[in-house]
Amino acid sequence: MGRPRTPLLDRERIVQAALHLVDESGDLTIPALAGVLKVSPSALYHHVAGRAEIVAMMRAELVRTIGGQTVWDLPWDEALATWAHSYRDAFAEHPGIIRLLATAPLSEPFMHDLYERAVAALEDAGFPAGQVMALITALESFVLGSALDLVAPPVMVDAVARDSSPRLAAALDAVPTGRRRADQAFEAGLGALIAGYRVLLQAG
Repeated sequence: MGRPRTPLLDRERIVQAALHLVDESGDLTIPALAGVLKVSPSALYHHVAGRAEIVAMMRAELVRTIGGQTVWDLPWDEALATWAHSYRDAFAEHPGIIRLLATAPLSEPFMHDLYERAVAALEDAGFPAGQVMALITALESFVLGSALDLVAPPVMVDAVARDSSPRLAAALDAVPTGRRRADQAFEAGLGALIAGYRVLLQAG
């Protein structure tokens, strides 16, 4: 038999298979990824240095879907809101990857470039340097939780007894259905965060 017309493996196939694996299992190992791709583990090392590089490739793919650096040319509050929306939507497509990326060090230069722009935008707006990373981390934590909420069951607070919890039952009756429930919570939380940041900025 002759050589295949297209290579069995390339970096794009590897990263897409890795995203699928993590979506399904919530974890990434070289043997498991090799199994998904139907190759030997050693074959992967012809294309990547190891698990850490694959994680970096997955992060790069998500950052690519979030959009370019031009968002940070907007006023700081608009930039944070725009970034939060795109960040949430990207992670909602791959909820299994949230734990993996949230616990992997950000050692990639492209991530450093992204955070450099974010830090500069907030510092130029007047936030003190010692406060900026806390603000970014708080927003990221909220976004990651909101991405998980997008894929949560439609009803998280269930089987409420109306006689013993009447206000809770009434509040749940007022909750929108479908994705609108998660969107409402996200917009309320994001608005509250940015409003709080404005108060911090005004307070100096």
